[in-house]
Order: sequence, then C-alpha cells, then structure tokens
Amino acid sequence: MGFRIRAALGLGMAPLLVAQAQLTFYAAYQDGLDAEHQGQWKAAAIAYRRAIELRPASAARVVIYGNNLLTNYSPHTHLARCLLESGDVNGAQTALEKAAQYGEPKAERDGLHHSINQRIQTVPAPKEPASPAHPAEPAPQAHPPSQPPAPEPPPPPAPLQPAPGMGAPISAVPPPPAKPKATGPASAEAPISTPAPAQPSVAPKEPSRAWRLVGPIGILLVLAGALLLRRWRRRPLEESSFKDPQQLGPYRIERLLGRGGFASTYLAHHATTKTPVALKLLHPYRHDDPEFLRRFRQEAKLGTMLNHPNLVRMLDPGPETGPPWLAMEYVSGRRLDQVLREDGSPSLPAFLRIALQIAGAMAHAHSLGIVHRDLKPGNVIFDGDQSKVMDFGISRIVDSNTLTTTYAFLGTPRYAAPEAQRKAQVGPAADRYAFGIILFEMLAGHPPFDGETPFEILDQHQRTPLPDLSALRPDVPPALVDLIERLCRKDPDQRPGDEEVIHVLEQFLLESPSVKAP
Repeated sequence: MGFRIRAALGLGMAPLLVAQAQLTFYAAYQDGLDAEHQGQWKAAAIAYRRAIELRPASAARVVIYGNNLLTNYSPHTHLARCLLESGDVNGAQTALEKAAQYGEPKAERDGLHHSINQRIQTVPAPKEPASPAHPAEPAPQAHPPSQPPAPEPPPPPAPLQPAPGMGAPISAVPPPPAKPKATGPASAEAPISTPAPAQPSVAPKEPSRAWRLVGPIGILLVLAGALLLRRWRRRPLEESSFKDPQQLGPYRIERLLGRGGFASTYLAHHATTKTPVALKLLHPYRHDDPEFLRRFRQEAKLGTMLNHPNLVRMLDPGPETGPPWLAMEYVSGRRLDQVLREDGSPSLPAFLRIALQIAGAMAHAHSLGIVHRDLKPGNVIFDGDQSKVMDFGISRIVDSNTLTTTYAFLGTPRYAAPEAQRKAQVGPAADRYAFGIILFEMLAGHPPFDGETPFEILDQHQRTPLPDLSALRPDVPPALVDLIERLCRKDPDQRPGDEEVIHVLEQFLLESPSVKAP
C-alpha cells in the first residue's frame, strides 16, 4: 500500500516538474535568490539549475521584462554556494568551474573556492583509519592463528625499511605478497583471508534495500515525465509559451525586443498607419493567474491616463478579453544607465535638465494617483534631448486595495525605498526616494549603496546613512546636496514633495543659463 501511495505521489509531481520547465530563466533565478536568502539550499539549487537550463551563460546586463535589465546574472556561482552549504563539495566545485568558464564575478568565486578547499582538506582525513579497521574485524574469530593477524599492521612500516636503500622501488612491490607469505606456513589461515572479500557482499544489502523503495518510484517518475514532455512537445506551436506571434490586433510584429519573467516585448508596426510600437505580450503560462492578469490589465488602463512629454505613452491598452497585450510608444534611444556607463557623469547643466524632466514626469503621474514603484536609470530613455520615463509594468494606484501582496517585493534593490520592503502599498514618496538615489548616482558616478547580494543592498537602504555627496563632488552647490539628502531620508514623511523638488531644480536652472528648458 505504501508503495502505491509513493508511486501515485511521484506521478502527481511529474506534471508539476514538467510545467516548471516552461518558466523563464529570470523567474527561476528569482526563485533561487529567494530560497537562498531563506537558507533553503536544496530548493535554491533546484531553481538555479532550472535557470541554467534555460540560460546557461551569465551576463552583466540581461533584458528580463520589457526594457528592464538584470545587472548581474551569475547562476553558476549561486549554485556552487548552495551545493556547498548542502554538503555536495564535488558538485560545488563543478559549478564553480562552470562559473569561471562563463566569466562570473571573480571575487565571489574566490571566496567559494577557499571554502571548498577547506572542506576538501577536512573530508579525506577520516578515510585513513578505515583501512586498518578492516584487518581488525576478522580478529574476533576464535582460531589459534588469531595472533598472526596482529603482526599484519606492521606491513605499513615495511616500506620504511627498504626506504633507506636505493633498491626501495623494487622491494616496494613485495609488501603486497607479504599477506600470502603468512598463508604459506599454516593452511588454517586461508579461511581467515576469505572473510575480507566477504565484507563487500554485506555492503550491497543497504543499496538493494534502498533500491527496492526508491528504484521503482524513480523509474515511474522518469517514464511519466518523458511521456508528458513528449505530449507537451506535440502540442500545436501556437500553444507554446514562447511562440512569437506574427500579428496581434492591428499590429504586425517585426522582431523580439526582449523577453522577461512575465511578458515579451516586440517591435511592431500598425498595419494601417505604419506607426512603430513596443508591443508587450503576457506569457501564456501566466493566463491562469487571475491576480497577475488583473495587474497587467490595470497597467494598460493606467497607461492611457498618462499624457506627458517626458513619459512613454500608452498607445493601445489591448483587448478586454483573450490574450492580454498592450502597445506603447517605441523609443529607440539610449537609456540613462547606458549613458552613465558609457559617457560618465553628466555636466551640471545636463544633470539639471534631465532631473527636471524626470521630476515633471513623476509629478504628473502622482497627480493622477499613479506610483511607478521601480524608478531607476534603466527606466529612463532618451529621445533626442528629451528624457522619458518608461515601463509602468509594476505601477499601482495610490491606496488601492484591489491588488494583494502576491508579489511580495516589486522593484530594483539599488533604488528601493525602505518602506517598499515592509509593505505592499507605497505612496509617491517611494518614487521620490528612488529619484534621489538616481540624482546621487548621476553626480557621484555610482549608486550610494551596493553589495554582493540584493539583500545586503536592501539592508543598507534601511540602516546605512547616505554617503557625503559634497565630499565626492565639491563643485555641487550645497542646496542641491541638501535636496538629494532630503529625498533619500529613511522616513517617507520627511521627504520633500513633488512641487518643492521642481521648485528647487528650477532655481538652479535659472542660475545656469546654458541649460535648455525642458
């Protein structure tokens, strides 16, 4: 009866395992990060392996959702750490070699390599006493020749005697025959030597017992998984989660721009007007998630309310029924994170121009009750001299109770407000905190808080004071430094409002006549 139950459970789990293979690498990678943070090493290792199957190559910048980027994708290093914590030293070493092969961050690999070496040095030590334990086991037999086995331990010192002589390499071979030499004088010793091979016959009993319990279940799981995978592969192509459509509504799709954990973004053109659009299509496997569907359609409805020169416009919210998609304004310029990386910190006049445009866009969205929740340089794109805030994929209505906390933390750790880590609903102050972090990064050349893991960065947002910007950039006016420091206060009630932010920036704009008005 117990076997039938186990087999049924195994067959029941097989479809789930096959279904999980449809997840994108980012969804699996995020599952691994969450499990690793909670110390669930085996669960994290499973998630990282799934991510590696979908995307084995690591990268510093990976498109994950629309125009969002994953700045550091290093699954092999994370897998090595989880395997090491689980006690699989060999697996950790193999994963670490893969991490080096794909060029994942060396600092993290060096720390793990040191830990693995320490484990390797301690593991082989207990193996040495295992050899003398075997000759000691036949000793309990009550036979007159029980005394001869006592001298058998001396064979280890035997190679020490020929060692001083130069003929040691030749005489080093005779020590193994020393055992048959003991059998020569007395035939009674022959049965004593036979129990030694008898010991291996006892060892297989344990694996055979485990095989009787686990073997059939494993076979059933493999067969069931192979059958389901074969049936899944035979489904029509249009049912595939990653089948790129040729047309959605009036839009003809030209090429894929990016694929993330929840949706794919395509470059498309309107069949009649030929207007280029960024078309975002929700993955089919998310269609059975009513909470996420509601959030996706909420995005489309909110997007139609936004109309500002510094916001990427929502052109078409998509259909009310059927596969959910939406069409946004297509902007082909560089993003702010690319500009900072390639060109470095902007001049003070350029900084003020960009800052005013972002502040104006946020003020407009906040006036309609919309909070971005993921404001960052990667979500600011340039259309000529105009900067535009884009990707409201995780925006929410202020004080809305229609959306639950199914997705616990939404945002990017380097720009996450402290309150966004503690509660699901946040107000415009969370966007202003992220805006302050962006302003700091634009002037200092790097974000104020960084770390090896996202959790370390989030903790710094909670506890660590903002670094002294005036020491990093003595040329920045004190009033501007003060504005950034107040935007980055831990308490959201102590941050300045949108009107004050725009007013202070406009005052600097008047003092810098070389800056073009946004």
